[in-house]
Amino acid sequence: MMTQIRSFNLGSGKMSFKKLFNYMVMIFISGLGLFNSTQLEVRYEPGTNNELFFQNGQIISTAFMGLFIAAFFVEILIMKKNGASTSSDKKIRKKEKEPKNSEKKSDGKKSDDKKPEVDSSKIITENNVSKTD
Repeated sequence: MMTQIRSFNLGSGKMSFKKLFNYMVMIFISGLGLFNSTQLEVRYEPGTNNELFFQNGQIISTAFMGLFIAAFFVEILIMKKNGASTSSDKKIRKKEKEPKNSEKKSDGKKSDDKKPEVDSSKIITENNVSKTD
């Protein structure tokens, strides 16, 4: 079971600030729902169906806030585990990976950006060509 949870978290993709922002927006929306339910619940007499309806709204809004706050902190923990994922860090990591990729290509495969090696003894020049005059 622990393996499934771990693979689910890693399979969700790279951590980004966009996900953190989305969680913050959902926390804010849940907070608005909690506030509105509280204000509307106060308007109705105790023991009525409308009061119970808005109390359920408070419970649901609080549950969503808790869920999104927990997800927010989990994303922060994943971010700390994987390192920062800012765009400048991604560019630096990409540049560091490029030489490693070119070394792998040169080991067994010809790369498109390198010129093929030519044996200098097979090059014909004016000096080593016999004249037939």
